Amino acid sequence: MRAELAEDLGASAIGLLVDQALAAYGQDRYTEAQAAAQRAVQAARQFDDPVLLVRALRAEADALWILGDDGAALARYTEILGLAGDPANSARLDDPVAADSIGRAHWSWVACARFITAIPVRELFTALDAADQWLGATGRRHWRAAVLQQRSQVHAQLGEEEAAVSYAQEALEVKIAHPEAPGNTLASHRFLLADMLRTAGRRAEAVEQYQAVLDDPRAGNYERAVGHQGLAWCALTTDKPTALHQARLAVQLAEPSGAEALCPALHVLVIACRANSDLDGAWQAATRYLEAAATTGGHTRLFYATWAACGVALARRDADGARDLLVEVDKHARALDAATGGTMQTDRARLCHDRLEELIRST
Repeated sequence: MRAELAEDLGASAIGLLVDQALAAYGQDRYTEAQAAAQRAVQAARQFDDPVLLVRALRAEADALWILGDDGAALARYTEILGLAGDPANSARLDDPVAADSIGRAHWSWVACARFITAIPVRELFTALDAADQWLGATGRRHWRAAVLQQRSQVHAQLGEEEAAVSYAQEALEVKIAHPEAPGNTLASHRFLLADMLRTAGRRAEAVEQYQAVLDDPRAGNYERAVGHQGLAWCALTTDKPTALHQARLAVQLAEPSGAEALCPALHVLVIACRANSDLDGAWQAATRYLEAAATTGGHTRLFYATWAACGVALARRDADGARDLLVEVDKHARALDAATGGTMQTDRARLCHDRLEELIRST
């Protein structure tokens, strides 16, 4: 009896740790969330309770992802899916609490894998098909918004803009129809659609969605940061001072949230500083961007950070600095294009090489 009571108390304490981690995550306190979730995972491994373990793993994975550790997050999501796929656990994991974590693991696994070039991007559709199959088999098709959102982002990564917009629009519609379903918030669905619209050249529609994010009282710091950075991108060609102001707001909001939020905010700040002829400010932002990207691992963030910094070095007529950065740009571009089967990033790198040659000829 005492052993059973001690085990119940232990499970209750682990559950409280998971709740603490999820609450901290919801309040943008991601480092605190990760620490609490890590303790929960370590303790949950001592209990024969797969529901408790998948909840703890999900909380830790979510925090690791937003902090920029895609590889570690992917490993946690993979473990959840492994537990769910084990017939020995099927009956015990057939409850709403476990289903929430398993569903999130299906689509969050893809979100992480998109940044890990060892996995060919087009193969991610197989994982999304598996997620849809799981939703259908468990009677949870109304949770599809999160899966549709990931389909949109995979299409965007492949340069398939029309499909990206279409899936993002459908994801938003499903989320509006089923706001209680797990997954990203309504604000997150709006800014993803805005990103896709902006990339497709539909600027006015994108601005409307970004502003809707900022007008949403439920939006958190991360979501508001993305809203501001989106408005900064949209203003670059029409109102450069406003673009710079919006970019600075984005960085300010993203800074406490970790590298995953900070990197894209710093990217638009670099571009906005250059657009406003502030090359010193652009270089400072690029330096911070390189530091933040280095904490994430993988090639995606590092490609964009080194590419942006190289652009600043070229604008400053720093041939040596640009040449050194291009070594890294080329390395990351090759890895990213190998994963997509395209040439988008190596084409961008080639343009930097052309500009470097022009700079050298002019000096």
